[in-house]
Amino acid sequence: MKTSYLKAFTVILLSFVYLTACDAPSKSGGESQNTINSMEDLNIPANFDWKTQKDITFKLRGYQTGSVRFISQNGTEYHRANLIENGEYSFKLTVPAYMDHITVVYRGQQKDFNLNRSVIAHTFESQGS
Repeated sequence: MKTSYLKAFTVILLSFVYLTACDAPSKSGGESQNTINSMEDLNIPANFDWKTQKDITFKLRGYQTGSVRFISQNGTEYHRANLIENGEYSFKLTVPAYMDHITVVYRGQQKDFNLNRSVIAHTFESQGS
């Protein structure tokens, strides 16, 4: 007898859960109900920046032949090369548009560069004897 009451209660409880779970959401739920059916429906400001990457030209000189590395804040190495003593090394580095600075490591020196210009020139000087 107790099991029949338990079964009936379980069926009623499951039915209630099922019926409330299938209820349609309210139209006045606080969220706007903007429907976008095509790209033309999007409202994009005229000055929106679509760029996902940017190119920076580096012009570097070293006081001695040695390795140079370009490393982001999160440790990603974007470029590696050898600087030749007193020779200019010029190249274009492509980085994500959101990246605002990069660290350059050369012969134990670390130099942080802001990536707010299209051309960055730097000469590494000897740290003394």
